[in-house]
Amino acid sequence: MKIAVFSAFPQELSHIRKDSVSADGPPGRAFPISLKIYREAELIAVETGMSIPRIESVFKYVLCEHRPDIVLSCGFGGALYYRADIGDLVLASRYFFMTREGAIELPQLSARATHFQRSLWNGPITTRLQKKVAVKEGSFLTLSQWAAKSKLRKEIPRDAEYPVCDRETLHLARLAYTANLPFFAIRAITDRVDEDIPEELFQVTDENGMYSLSRSLSLLLSRPSLIPDSLALGRHAAIAAKSLGEAVKALAEVVGSSRMAMRSFLTGRAGRSEARSGKREDRFR
Repeated sequence: MKIAVFSAFPQELSHIRKDSVSADGPPGRAFPISLKIYREAELIAVETGMSIPRIESVFKYVLCEHRPDIVLSCGFGGALYYRADIGDLVLASRYFFMTREGAIELPQLSARATHFQRSLWNGPITTRLQKKVAVKEGSFLTLSQWAAKSKLRKEIPRDAEYPVCDRETLHLARLAYTANLPFFAIRAITDRVDEDIPEELFQVTDENGMYSLSRSLSLLLSRPSLIPDSLALGRHAAIAAKSLGEAVKALAEVVGSSRMAMRSFLTGRAGRSEARSGKREDRFR
């Protein structure tokens, strides 16, 4: 069983990559890939960065070269619910996208998430994960740009449980949906609902959307007032990264113990036409 684990930043993969081996990316378009066998699952950990074109390019490469059975978006997230603790784990069950008109739900993705999490593995996957790690089902709001949480809270429907905001989940969910691959998204909380990460701290990527240590240092040297926020975020990220490592291991165990159900799904998936995939992609344009 192959699980492709996509994350935007290297810090998110720090615990997942332990004891893994490096794999080469495509010539002229290198990006960090590492392989690791855990129980009966092969983890393909990939750092995508924040650029949407790059995310699409990386996804297509991994799909062709590694042929994953499952796609997992794994990273840090900001809590939009109260009483969240740093490192809390939330598994996506509903997907929203923040537009100029407000938060819009993607019902196809939400329905598909429900199907995978509650029927594919002979029972609710969240229930099985909760026996191994503390995880909640929640709603993910993907942002196209920075926004204050006070504004985001007003856009989330009242029935959305444990809402979390991030920047890349929806794009990976769309790609996995088009490829007809089981998709999961999990976030570890790095900032609570009353904590806004300064917008400037997101300006730490290079022209390809990849995390750049030099840009991060330059930013802090030019804006020393950001240092306290940066240090706090670093502490929170260390806690969240550990939670993500535990979550991925737990998911690998659950998936590895359900090979027959997964094999049945994959057999049915293989017989579907490319034309149907084209229709899927049109729904997101």
